Amino acid sequence: MQLDKMKQFTMFLVLVLAVANFSFAPAEPSVKDKEVTKLLKEISKKYKAYKSLKADFSVLSEPADAKAAKKTEKGSLTTKGGNFKLVFGGQDIYCNGKYIWTYTKETNECIKDNYNANSGSGVNPSKIFTIWEKGFLYTSDGSYMKGKSEISKVKLTPTDKTKPYFLMNLEVDKTAKTIQSLKVSFKAGNKQTYTITSQTPNAAVSDKDFVFDASKYPGVEVIDLTTKK
Repeated sequence: MQLDKMKQFTMFLVLVLAVANFSFAPAEPSVKDKEVTKLLKEISKKYKAYKSLKADFSVLSEPADAKAAKKTEKGSLTTKGGNFKLVFGGQDIYCNGKYIWTYTKETNECIKDNYNANSGSGVNPSKIFTIWEKGFLYTSDGSYMKGKSEISKVKLTPTDKTKPYFLMNLEVDKTAKTIQSLKVSFKAGNKQTYTITSQTPNAAVSDKDFVFDASKYPGVEVIDLTTKK
Protein backbone atom coordinates (compact mmCIF):
# COMPACT_ATOMS: atom_id res chain seq x y z
CA MET A 1 0.00 0.00 0.00
CA GLN A 2 1.41 3.37 -0.96
CA LEU A 3 0.42 5.07 2.31
CA ASP A 4 1.84 2.54 4.75
CA LYS A 5 4.83 4.68 5.70
CA MET A 6 2.78 7.83 5.98
CA LYS A 7 0.35 6.00 8.25
CA GLN A 8 3.29 4.88 10.35
CA PHE A 9 3.99 8.55 11.05
CA THR A 10 0.35 9.63 11.13
CA MET A 11 -1.04 6.60 12.96
CA PHE A 12 -2.19 8.77 15.77
CA LEU A 13 -3.52 11.40 13.38
CA VAL A 14 -5.93 9.00 11.74
CA LEU A 15 -7.81 9.17 15.00
CA VAL A 16 -8.57 12.87 14.65
CA LEU A 17 -9.35 14.19 11.17
CA ALA A 18 -11.24 17.40 11.98
CA VAL A 19 -9.29 20.60 12.39
CA ALA A 20 -11.94 23.25 11.93
CA ASN A 21 -14.25 22.22 14.77
CA PHE A 22 -12.81 23.05 18.15
CA SER A 23 -14.50 20.95 20.85
CA PHE A 24 -12.48 20.10 23.93
CA ALA A 25 -14.16 17.93 26.55
CA PRO A 26 -12.36 18.34 29.88
CA ALA A 27 -12.18 15.22 32.02
CA GLU A 28 -12.81 17.18 35.21
CA PRO A 29 -13.60 20.88 34.95
CA SER A 30 -11.06 22.80 37.04
CA VAL A 31 -8.95 25.91 36.96
CA LYS A 32 -6.06 23.91 35.50
CA ASP A 33 -8.22 22.46 32.75
CA LYS A 34 -9.41 25.92 31.83
CA GLU A 35 -5.81 27.04 31.62
CA VAL A 36 -4.99 24.08 29.39
CA THR A 37 -7.95 24.90 27.15
CA LYS A 38 -6.74 28.49 26.82
CA LEU A 39 -3.20 27.39 26.02
CA LEU A 40 -4.22 24.83 23.39
CA LYS A 41 -6.57 27.31 21.73
CA GLU A 42 -3.71 29.78 21.50
CA ILE A 43 -1.47 27.12 19.95
CA SER A 44 -4.14 26.09 17.41
CA LYS A 45 -4.67 29.70 16.45
CA LYS A 46 -0.94 30.22 15.97
CA TYR A 47 -0.43 27.19 13.72
CA LYS A 48 -3.51 27.88 11.63
CA ALA A 49 -2.25 31.40 10.95
CA TYR A 50 0.89 30.07 9.27
CA LYS A 51 0.85 30.22 5.48
CA SER A 52 3.34 27.35 5.38
CA LEU A 53 5.41 25.27 7.76
CA LYS A 54 8.57 23.18 7.55
CA ALA A 55 9.36 20.77 10.36
CA ASP A 56 11.86 18.05 11.15
CA PHE A 57 10.84 15.26 13.48
CA SER A 58 11.91 11.96 14.99
CA VAL A 59 9.80 8.93 15.87
CA LEU A 60 10.83 6.64 18.71
CA SER A 61 9.12 3.24 18.62
CA GLU A 62 9.14 1.16 21.80
CA PRO A 63 7.91 -2.45 21.41
CA ALA A 64 5.63 -4.02 24.00
CA ASP A 65 8.42 -6.48 24.78
CA ALA A 66 10.82 -4.59 27.06
CA LYS A 67 13.68 -6.77 25.81
CA ALA A 68 13.09 -5.87 22.18
CA ALA A 69 15.16 -3.11 20.59
CA LYS A 70 13.80 0.40 20.33
CA LYS A 71 13.91 2.14 16.97
CA THR A 72 14.27 5.80 16.08
CA GLU A 73 13.58 7.22 12.61
CA LYS A 74 13.87 10.77 11.38
CA GLY A 75 11.82 12.62 8.83
CA SER A 76 10.66 15.99 7.57
CA LEU A 77 7.32 17.59 6.80
CA THR A 78 6.41 20.61 4.68
CA THR A 79 2.85 21.96 4.56
CA LYS A 80 1.02 24.78 2.82
CA GLY A 81 -2.72 24.92 3.18
CA GLY A 82 -3.98 21.44 2.33
CA ASN A 83 -0.76 20.53 0.52
CA PHE A 84 2.06 18.57 2.12
CA LYS A 85 5.32 16.75 1.49
CA LEU A 86 6.41 14.04 3.90
CA VAL A 87 9.83 12.37 3.86
CA PHE A 88 9.92 9.38 6.18
CA GLY A 89 10.73 5.68 6.32
CA GLY A 90 12.35 5.46 2.89
CA GLN A 91 9.48 7.22 1.14
CA ASP A 92 8.85 10.70 -0.26
CA ILE A 93 5.16 11.54 -0.27
CA TYR A 94 3.82 14.52 -2.19
CA CYS A 95 0.24 15.83 -2.07
CA ASN A 96 -1.15 18.88 -3.87
CA GLY A 97 -4.68 18.44 -2.56
CA LYS A 98 -5.86 16.67 -5.74
CA TYR A 99 -3.27 13.91 -6.21
CA ILE A 100 -0.90 12.06 -3.92
CA TRP A 101 2.41 10.59 -5.08
CA THR A 102 4.24 8.01 -2.98
CA TYR A 103 7.82 7.42 -4.03
CA THR A 104 9.65 4.42 -2.54
CA LYS A 105 13.42 4.77 -2.66
CA GLU A 106 14.16 1.05 -2.33
CA THR A 107 12.25 0.13 -5.50
CA ASN A 108 12.61 3.47 -7.34
CA GLU A 109 8.86 3.35 -7.89
CA CYS A 110 6.21 6.03 -7.54
CA ILE A 111 2.48 5.50 -7.23
CA LYS A 112 0.17 8.36 -8.19
CA ASP A 113 -3.38 8.28 -6.88
CA ASN A 114 -6.35 10.54 -6.33
CA TYR A 115 -6.35 12.25 -2.94
CA ASN A 116 -9.47 12.37 -0.81
CA ALA A 117 -8.95 14.33 2.41
CA ASN A 118 -12.17 12.90 3.85
CA SER A 119 -11.16 9.27 3.48
CA GLY A 120 -9.20 7.22 5.98
CA SER A 121 -6.24 7.20 3.61
CA GLY A 122 -6.50 10.94 3.14
CA VAL A 123 -4.91 11.85 6.43
CA ASN A 124 -2.89 15.04 6.34
CA PRO A 125 0.18 14.73 8.59
CA SER A 126 0.01 18.41 9.49
CA LYS A 127 -2.78 17.42 11.89
CA ILE A 128 -0.05 16.71 14.44
CA PHE A 129 -0.14 20.41 15.24
CA THR A 130 -3.85 20.45 16.14
CA ILE A 131 -4.54 16.82 17.06
CA TRP A 132 -6.18 17.63 20.38
CA GLU A 133 -9.04 19.65 18.95
CA LYS A 134 -11.69 16.95 18.84
CA GLY A 135 -12.36 13.54 20.33
CA PHE A 136 -10.33 13.78 23.53
CA LEU A 137 -10.70 14.28 27.24
CA TYR A 138 -7.73 16.10 28.68
CA THR A 139 -6.12 17.22 31.89
CA SER A 140 -2.94 19.02 32.92
CA ASP A 141 -0.01 16.84 33.92
CA GLY A 142 2.17 19.58 35.35
CA SER A 143 5.09 21.42 33.78
CA TYR A 144 8.85 21.76 33.89
CA MET A 145 11.49 24.24 32.82
CA LYS A 146 13.60 23.63 29.71
CA GLY A 147 16.12 26.41 29.59
CA LYS A 148 14.10 29.59 29.80
CA SER A 149 10.92 27.96 28.46
CA GLU A 150 8.14 26.42 30.51
CA ILE A 151 7.02 23.10 29.05
CA SER A 152 3.41 22.20 29.83
CA LYS A 153 2.41 18.53 29.90
CA VAL A 154 -1.10 17.45 28.93
CA LYS A 155 -2.70 14.01 29.15
CA LEU A 156 -5.14 13.21 26.34
CA THR A 157 -7.52 10.24 26.46
CA PRO A 158 -9.83 9.32 23.56
CA THR A 159 -13.58 9.59 24.00
CA ASP A 160 -13.93 6.59 21.68
CA LYS A 161 -12.73 3.66 23.78
CA THR A 162 -12.50 1.37 20.75
CA LYS A 163 -9.38 3.19 19.58
CA PRO A 164 -6.15 1.14 19.59
CA TYR A 165 -4.50 3.56 22.01
CA PHE A 166 -5.57 4.67 25.46
CA LEU A 167 -3.35 7.64 26.26
CA MET A 168 -1.40 10.45 24.63
CA ASN A 169 1.10 12.59 26.48
CA LEU A 170 1.47 15.97 24.80
CA GLU A 171 4.22 18.46 25.62
CA VAL A 172 3.98 22.09 24.48
CA ASP A 173 6.21 25.11 24.93
CA LYS A 174 4.03 27.44 26.96
CA THR A 175 6.29 30.38 26.17
CA ALA A 176 6.59 29.95 22.39
CA LYS A 177 3.16 28.32 21.99
CA THR A 178 4.63 25.43 19.96
CA ILE A 179 4.30 21.65 19.96
CA GLN A 180 7.32 19.78 21.32
CA SER A 181 6.37 16.11 21.43
CA LEU A 182 3.54 13.59 21.55
CA LYS A 183 3.83 10.14 23.13
CA VAL A 184 1.18 7.57 22.19
CA SER A 185 0.54 4.56 24.43
CA PHE A 186 -1.21 1.68 22.67
CA LYS A 187 -3.38 -1.00 24.25
CA ALA A 188 -1.06 -3.65 22.77
CA GLY A 189 1.70 -2.35 25.04
CA ASN A 190 3.86 -0.56 22.47
CA LYS A 191 4.57 3.16 22.51
CA GLN A 192 5.57 5.76 19.95
CA THR A 193 6.99 9.20 20.68
CA TYR A 194 6.87 11.89 18.01
CA THR A 195 9.30 14.74 18.67
CA ILE A 196 9.41 17.95 16.63
CA THR A 197 13.12 18.74 16.42
CA SER A 198 12.77 21.96 14.40
CA GLN A 199 10.01 24.00 12.84
CA THR A 200 10.10 26.96 10.47
CA PRO A 201 6.80 28.82 10.04
CA ASN A 202 5.98 30.73 6.84
CA ALA A 203 8.87 29.08 5.01
CA ALA A 204 9.36 29.94 1.35
CA VAL A 205 7.70 27.05 -0.51
CA SER A 206 6.22 26.76 -3.98
CA ASP A 207 3.16 24.81 -5.11
CA LYS A 208 5.60 22.81 -7.25
CA ASP A 209 7.16 21.46 -4.05
CA PHE A 210 4.03 19.34 -3.53
CA VAL A 211 4.07 17.70 -6.96
CA PHE A 212 6.26 14.69 -7.79
CA ASP A 213 8.88 15.57 -10.41
CA ALA A 214 9.98 12.36 -12.13
CA SER A 215 12.97 14.12 -13.70
CA LYS A 216 14.59 14.27 -10.26
CA TYR A 217 14.44 10.48 -9.94
CA PRO A 218 16.33 8.90 -12.88
CA GLY A 219 14.84 5.59 -14.04
CA VAL A 220 11.78 5.86 -11.78
CA GLU A 221 8.70 3.82 -12.68
CA VAL A 222 5.50 5.82 -12.22
CA ILE A 223 2.30 3.85 -11.71
CA ASP A 224 -0.67 6.12 -12.38
CA LEU A 225 -3.78 4.81 -10.65
CA THR A 226 -5.80 7.93 -11.44
CA THR A 227 -6.38 6.73 -15.00
CA LYS A 228 -7.82 3.40 -13.84
CA LYS A 229 -10.75 4.81 -11.87
